[in-house]
Amino acid sequence: MNQPFRLLRILIVGCFLLLGVASHTVAAEPPIRIGFVGDFSSVTQPYTRNAFAAAEMAVQELNAQGGLLGRSVELLRRDGGIDPDSHYRHFTELVRDQGVVAIFGGGPSHTVLAASKASREREVPYLISLGNPQSAVVEHGHPFVFLFGPNHRMESLGFSIFTTLMPWKRYAWIGPDYLWGREVMGYFREYFEALGTPIEWTAEVWHPLGATDYGAGIQRIIASKPDALIVATWGEDLRYFIREAQKHDLFGRMAAFGWFSIIPESNERLLPEGIWEISRGPFNYLAGKYPQAKAFVERYNRYTGAFPLEFTIGCYDSLHAWSQVVLRTGSVDPITVTNALKGMTFIGLRGESHIRAIDGQLNSPVYFGRLTYTSEYPVGVLESVIEIPAGKVWLSEQEVETRRRNASASPGK
Repeated sequence: MNQPFRLLRILIVGCFLLLGVASHTVAAEPPIRIGFVGDFSSVTQPYTRNAFAAAEMAVQELNAQGGLLGRSVELLRRDGGIDPDSHYRHFTELVRDQGVVAIFGGGPSHTVLAASKASREREVPYLISLGNPQSAVVEHGHPFVFLFGPNHRMESLGFSIFTTLMPWKRYAWIGPDYLWGREVMGYFREYFEALGTPIEWTAEVWHPLGATDYGAGIQRIIASKPDALIVATWGEDLRYFIREAQKHDLFGRMAAFGWFSIIPESNERLLPEGIWEISRGPFNYLAGKYPQAKAFVERYNRYTGAFPLEFTIGCYDSLHAWSQVVLRTGSVDPITVTNALKGMTFIGLRGESHIRAIDGQLNSPVYFGRLTYTSEYPVGVLESVIEIPAGKVWLSEQEVETRRRNASASPGK
């Protein structure tokens, strides 16, 4: 081989080596790390596991398409139970020690508020789908917090509007004795008075989170003879309450409506047919209305063998919105992504969705429907769904600003 050909060969081999190094460099690019902090071990754990499966599925779908910006996405999970200090600590450590650029999930209101504080301190977006305290995005709102379901004030106002359509005048209440339950009850009282609806509260039963004995409370409710019972009990607590209620034929004695989100064991029909349920995203109703929701429900069922709860709808939307912003901005920088999420519009599982810039609140409707069992699904679904748009139940931007100023001016804030 003469000298020119030898030089050409060396040149060609060198080019291939350089290409190989470049490919290796791309392949070695570190993954984009995101976190999920929730309750995997306490009263909220069925909701958390159902929602986390959607987060896992979303990440797998992103990686199957090549990841984001040429990098894979890695999802780290942490169990904070229902302890606010644990949620704060996990959020902080994920950002500080693991380089996480966004955190999803949530939990009971007090845990959400604790994690939100860490979000503000670390300047990393917190996209909440489990837990919905209004104060997280209003009174204690900040640029880095986003809520992917109606907040509990929106739900309460929606419920008050809903009940004006019903003939009930005497109400009993059962709910968890902590921040969320007390605030929801307060909103009910406020709105019933504002709407001029003459009602009577016959009994209030409060229980701690994690309660298992509801016998005495159920007897008090029955003795008060209400027209309707508001059930604010949720999670694993709801399972214990429902089973005890069935022993006393509670739902045969009065109408009932509330947050009846529960995952049945195998094919059991734990929830009584005909009760009115509030939802942040009934999967069957959305699947019948939006093709993207129908496709998601089918994929989720294949992936988990189960069906998505309302929190799960919000969780998948939160991953979708975040990934869309990353692609649009070409960045995973938390501040860049946070700024782009504000005012963002995207097509989610609840149709055209908008994140309000002032408070990070998604324009999620409030849904009500009667629980029924059909041949199409092995679980209870909602029929006769009433959909109340966010614009009818959320605070105006001026009200958000006023409440924030008042909260900032209050002692100890």
